[in-house]
Amino acid sequence: MRKNDEKIIIVGAGVAGLTAAAYLAKAGFNVLLLEKNDRSGGLLYTMNNNGFYFDSGPRALVNSGIVKPILKELEIRWEYYENKISIGIEDQLFRVNSISDLEEYQRILMSLYPDDREDIKNILKVVNELSEYTRVIYEFDNPYFGDQFSNKEYVVKKLLPWTFKFLQALRKFNQFKMPVEDFLHKFTGNQSLIDVLTQHFFRNTPTYFALGYFYVYLDYFYPRGGTGTLKEKLTEKVGEWGGQIKLNKRVNRVIPSESKIVDAEGTEYHYDHLIWAADLKTLYRSLDPVGLNAQITRSFESEKQNILSSKGAESVFILYLGVNRPPSYFKEHGGEHLFFTPSRQGLGEINRSQRVNLIKNFDKVSKSEVIKWLESYCDLTTYEISIPILRDSSLAPEGQTGVMVSCLFDYQVIKNVESAGWYDEFKERLEKRILSNLSTTIFKDVEKDILFRFSSTPLTISKISGSSEGAITGWSFEAEPPVIYKLTDVGKSVLTALPNVYKAGQWAYAPAGVPIAMLTAWHAYQKIIKQSKRKNR
Repeated sequence: MRKNDEKIIIVGAGVAGLTAAAYLAKAGFNVLLLEKNDRSGGLLYTMNNNGFYFDSGPRALVNSGIVKPILKELEIRWEYYENKISIGIEDQLFRVNSISDLEEYQRILMSLYPDDREDIKNILKVVNELSEYTRVIYEFDNPYFGDQFSNKEYVVKKLLPWTFKFLQALRKFNQFKMPVEDFLHKFTGNQSLIDVLTQHFFRNTPTYFALGYFYVYLDYFYPRGGTGTLKEKLTEKVGEWGGQIKLNKRVNRVIPSESKIVDAEGTEYHYDHLIWAADLKTLYRSLDPVGLNAQITRSFESEKQNILSSKGAESVFILYLGVNRPPSYFKEHGGEHLFFTPSRQGLGEINRSQRVNLIKNFDKVSKSEVIKWLESYCDLTTYEISIPILRDSSLAPEGQTGVMVSCLFDYQVIKNVESAGWYDEFKERLEKRILSNLSTTIFKDVEKDILFRFSSTPLTISKISGSSEGAITGWSFEAEPPVIYKLTDVGKSVLTALPNVYKAGQWAYAPAGVPIAMLTAWHAYQKIIKQSKRKNR
């Protein structure tokens, strides 16, 4: 029997919405989850194309001391595989098995940039230091979850000492908040070296995040059946505990003074608590402030202005390939998860002044100039290459391999191309140029063995997820995010100026991947639990 008749409406059935719905349904609330698409999961989806399985969202999952303990609390059992990361630059390649592999990274960088040996040595010292602090943060499962506090011996001997180290790590990170490109300029004047170290991160990524990420590579894992199984497991739990999910329901009006929302068909849904786990700009555009008191209205308008004037982070272009080559070939050429840069030259001004000029003056730039820029970008960018079958042998037909190749890509560039009327041609050129690069570098002559190919662009991502600018991790670092971005304040990130309205997911905190989406969902659940207890005293 249901223990609590309070109505919870959650908008957005991505990983955050599903996590919040599972927690609240398990707690006995009357939960309704509304999703604008015809399936749940958002970008977290594993698709089947003729027996080849591809992940449309993250290529693997990072635990961050959050994902696995949350799933344990939600009584979700699943199998997962090791996910080793490799890093390749031109013909130099190594596998990340431990922090000590930084020595191999240093050796490769020195071989590529022999005139910068001392600079590289000093940079890698910082990488090692920040990676060690990242290790401290990830060392234990987040103490929010489970019953660690009931074990006094564990608390005294392990958790308390770790807490002091954790706080020290956060203090250290605060000293490295500047954009990583600016920080590296203090060590070297070699822009190519800086680009190769940083161009697979979002623009202006904080130094502590980018240079400490080497340890994060060790935290990746891959679920059996693909990353999309996470949304499947969560969806099952929502239903098991009595929660309801309605698909193809686009919310276009939120009226907090009446505690109700309205979908595109005019259906009204009343709530006691609302969690917005979808695009945050859409929330503020949909809000009707009628009936709110003056103080709440002022706070709401301030939030709205801040949110709507901010920009989402870069998006990605993803090329999906069915290849008539055995998995063993790809195991020998980078493995299951590879960050590959085809040229030591780096993107340079192609991703700075040239990109900015292309966007700003697109109407004045010829088609041939756009194509020339695109080809240069493809030749010099860094690719994330994922091979699902090298983790789970059931994810491709025997003797063949599914390959995903992605790179960061600016939403506005391709949006301008679409407006100019040659989106399909642009996408085709992108696919062919990337494939040509792979064929002449890491996967020799792979063009000859392609069974099929297709792709998704930032516009695809924006359409599926509803995310502003097609962003995959929330807000851009190029300006101060309009949401909380200090880990110590993550619990406050779910609050809004509106009564009984919370936010969760990639837009609630910056930066946000799957772990933070799930953590903010947990915090929203906790706020509702506490409020409900106060109400029912």
